[in-house]
Amino acid sequence: MKRILILNWRDPKSPLEGGAERFTKKYAEYWAEQGNKVYWLTNSFKGSKNKETINKVEYIRVSPSLNGRLISYIFKYPIFLIKSIIEAKKIIKKQNIDIIIDEIHGLPFFSPLFSKKRNILLTCEVAGPIWDKMFPFPINVFGKLSEKLIYRLYENTEIWAISNNTKKNIQELIPQKAVSLIGLGIDQNVELLNKLSNSKKTKYPSAVFLARLVKMKGIETALLATAKIIITLPNFQLFVVGDSSSSYKLYLKDLVAKLGIVNNVKFMGKVSELDKYKYLKQAHFLIHPSFKEGFGLTIIEAGLVGTPSIVRKGSSMDRLIKNNKNGYVFSFDSEIVDLYIKGYQKQTYANLAQNAVLNAKKYFWENILEKSIEITEI
Repeated sequence: MKRILILNWRDPKSPLEGGAERFTKKYAEYWAEQGNKVYWLTNSFKGSKNKETINKVEYIRVSPSLNGRLISYIFKYPIFLIKSIIEAKKIIKKQNIDIIIDEIHGLPFFSPLFSKKRNILLTCEVAGPIWDKMFPFPINVFGKLSEKLIYRLYENTEIWAISNNTKKNIQELIPQKAVSLIGLGIDQNVELLNKLSNSKKTKYPSAVFLARLVKMKGIETALLATAKIIITLPNFQLFVVGDSSSSYKLYLKDLVAKLGIVNNVKFMGKVSELDKYKYLKQAHFLIHPSFKEGFGLTIIEAGLVGTPSIVRKGSSMDRLIKNNKNGYVFSFDSEIVDLYIKGYQKQTYANLAQNAVLNAKKYFWENILEKSIEITEI
């Protein structure tokens, strides 16, 4: 039995959780099921419990809560970091921890500075250009510089990456560094898919955008594409699934009004897992113009229900797409419109949808987790 401490400032119950937390949860529960003891040190949020055990994984939450706003990170993160390090050291000593898994999502824990155990840096993505999309000058410049310095601190630490793209980005910051690839997957979701067995594609041309509504995910690109698609396909509908800050949501709704696409865009907010798959299955395409992702599980989820994707070149998601086979890859935003219209044609679409399903089936968790033992040695 090994004792594992995961450091991630978000957890699967956090309002800010994303794909990184979902795949970490899968590994954490798998390790716990194999007889290991797993702890997850994370940030508190409104209504959260200080400690709770879910599926054999023990969650320990530390305040103050980081709500996703820049001002919160500036003033609260240093306090959270100090308290987290103190708590982590207590857990390491009391529970005799064997392995520390330190995840960076913009906010590092600096585990090499306080732990002499087997420290592992688990990286979903290197932010890089995301700083320019998410933050104004000079914060973006400071962010990119600090990221380079932070990764240098992990130079002698074991590193796992979730994609070849992320591995490449890490090695650009730490030249010649050995980086292991850890696989990601999806559940077969047989019961959930059975509930959607009668769900069909919309009778009108449609697409879904599924992600947190932040600038770097490319939501504005999807809206601008909608304004051009309706020139040829006036009945086109874009389902926007995901949530955002109230101020950015208002901005997006104003943009929709200015583009004259109010009747073509539906903001669905954050939805249940069942509804997520419902929108994915009913839409003809997933339009995901994110500028950068660690991997892109949404592409696999869409493929599982027969929905091909349109993604940006160099975003990591393009590694999951065989162009013209199970979706399309674009280099310039202006290409989205022609790709959608081309793919919507009956015979072309049938081939794309079939190949999307076949590709998705390669990523079932049961296969991924079995292979992970050789890589993680857990």
